[in-house]
Amino acid sequence: MNLRTRVLIFGGILGALIGVVAAYLYLRSAPIQLDESGRERLPAVSPGEALKVGLGILSAIRQIVGLGRPGAA
Repeated sequence: MNLRTRVLIFGGILGALIGVVAAYLYLRSAPIQLDESGRERLPAVSPGEALKVGLGILSAIRQIVGLGRPGAA
């Protein structure tokens, strides 16, 4: 297995673990509500909050990409 494949597999596993932890933390912080049929529902996420999270993720990805550039210390 070459280096590129190992890095992609490691990144995929790490991304999945981070996603599971983020979902767990969201479930712990969000109040679970019951709808009229008795099923559990999460409150709607506001567009402003979704935008903040999206920009934060893009910023983190940009920083990770910058790690591979020469002289990016």
